[in-house]
Amino acid sequence: MEILIVGGGVCGLALAHGLAPAHDVTVLEASPGPRGGGYMIDFFGPGVAAAGRLGVLGEMRARSRVFEGVRYVDAADREHGRIEVAPLIDALGSDYFSILRPQVELALLAALPDAVDLRYSARVREVHPGARPGERPRAVLESGEELIADLVVGCDGVRSRVRAAISPAHADVVPMGYRASSFLFEDPQIAAELGDWAMLTDSLERTAGLYACDDRSAALLLMERVDPAATARPTPDADELRARFSGLHPLADRALEHAPAQYYDDLVAQSSAPAWSRGGVTLAGDAAHAVSLLAGQGTSLAIAGAEALAVSLRHAGPHRDAGLAEYERRMRPVAERAQRSGRRSAGTFISRSPAERLVHRAGRRLLSAGPLTRLIARRLVV
Repeated sequence: MEILIVGGGVCGLALAHGLAPAHDVTVLEASPGPRGGGYMIDFFGPGVAAAGRLGVLGEMRARSRVFEGVRYVDAADREHGRIEVAPLIDALGSDYFSILRPQVELALLAALPDAVDLRYSARVREVHPGARPGERPRAVLESGEELIADLVVGCDGVRSRVRAAISPAHADVVPMGYRASSFLFEDPQIAAELGDWAMLTDSLERTAGLYACDDRSAALLLMERVDPAATARPTPDADELRARFSGLHPLADRALEHAPAQYYDDLVAQSSAPAWSRGGVTLAGDAAHAVSLLAGQGTSLAIAGAEALAVSLRHAGPHRDAGLAEYERRMRPVAERAQRSGRRSAGTFISRSPAERLVHRAGRRLLSAGPLTRLIARRLVV
């Protein structure tokens, strides 16, 4: 089949790995090149085995990072708990590691099959599912070029234009009441001070997370509570960012001085659609089932879902729609379990009051017990 993949991030590239060379695959990515922003993720769950079957797990491991754990500190650098990674590794073994999200994309690119036609600066303006049996779907680029294929796959993230074409009533994101901002920066001194421990501020209404990526660079992740009814994407503003988050911790204040003009800035949100496919157009990854960073398995599910879609199409042979139905039957329950987990954790991620903060501190003390952490880790894997 001729297959158009809208979105050349983690999900789109993983799907291209699974489809080529059995199909004629074109990937349309709006950005001018690989995206460098993002944050550190813990990679575990169904995506680990899927990455192995796609042949990219070794590249990902080579780019991974090992942490001792996370420290919770206040503005005076007093520690209010820590959670070690060792029990998670004991529970999940080699099926757990940390990696920067943009490094996942680079690992997929490093081994991308030559048969894949990857087009950067190819922004899709609209997608049209086939309106009648046998009618092929088409995608229209902002340049005016029209592309027709046997299958169009939306891997274009939580704010998916392809999802809007399949199910207009579900075009908006499902907000979870948080806004997240992050950027990478070079500062060997901050990296050295952080060492192998990530840091998270034990603060009210907003929090700063800071971790060393290597011996020269670090990353800052900032989160705050916002209106849970808001759906519009925020506009990055480095001066405003510094004003909103200053004072949480001295290291975070120093990191904020590195804030670039453009950085990742969006609501923490999920996505949903009553059906993932219509008229030869289907959804994958965050476009279909964003779980939010609170659930912690978005990248894993994106890779697992991409591989599941490729396998379902392979087994269906010429029966495209049967393959799409099988893909959704396999992946929807897995994604919905992770989404429920994300919604459960949303209310407790950032403390709203001093009393709530005391409860969270008590919870962290329980989590610091190795056996309990191992039990939770096993239950996290969908």
